[in-house]
Amino acid sequence: MNATYEHPSLRMHVTPEQRVRAEHWLQEAYADGRITESEFDARIGQVISAVTRKDLNQAFYGLVQVPTTSTALGIHPAYQPLVRPETQQKVGRGAAAFAHFSVFFLWIFGPGLVFALSNAGSYARREAAKAFNFQVISVIAFALAGIVNAMVPGDIFDWIFPFMGLGWFVLTIVGGAKALQGEDWRNPVKSVVKLEILSEK
Repeated sequence: MNATYEHPSLRMHVTPEQRVRAEHWLQEAYADGRITESEFDARIGQVISAVTRKDLNQAFYGLVQVPTTSTALGIHPAYQPLVRPETQQKVGRGAAAFAHFSVFFLWIFGPGLVFALSNAGSYARREAAKAFNFQVISVIAFALAGIVNAMVPGDIFDWIFPFMGLGWFVLTIVGGAKALQGEDWRNPVKSVVKLEILSEK
């Protein structure tokens, strides 16, 4: 570095999140034609072997214009998260909870939309898949109960529908509340019915 003063943050160890972000940034630069294949190989090697933030910064010298203040502070735009981890976590939990609660006014289209818009492997995407799958299972269960009720004479099965409706409502609410808290809660219905249309991983 040209600066005579190195901020202590430059000696901090690189986190897995920062390393992945740096690799992704270089991959985009290579795909856009901003760097050659040989330059990409050299810079990605620096990213992989980087131990500190200062090491990671060196992989972007001459490629990214970094203000002097952010260079000194180790806040490099190529690998520093655009959103703070705490904020990302809150947003993820909010989207996850919305996926569950949205079924009350959007049915399966609510969790389906959250699933489609969320990043693969994210908490919101997993919870959206759980919400979607549970709603599909519920619809199938209600349909089967209706068929059985129609085939059996009398009103012996009429009590099933209010009971199933209450169970569906409670489990949907609990799923949304657990998602809002950031818990990896498993719906007890899924322990019995293994149907999984959308991947919950």
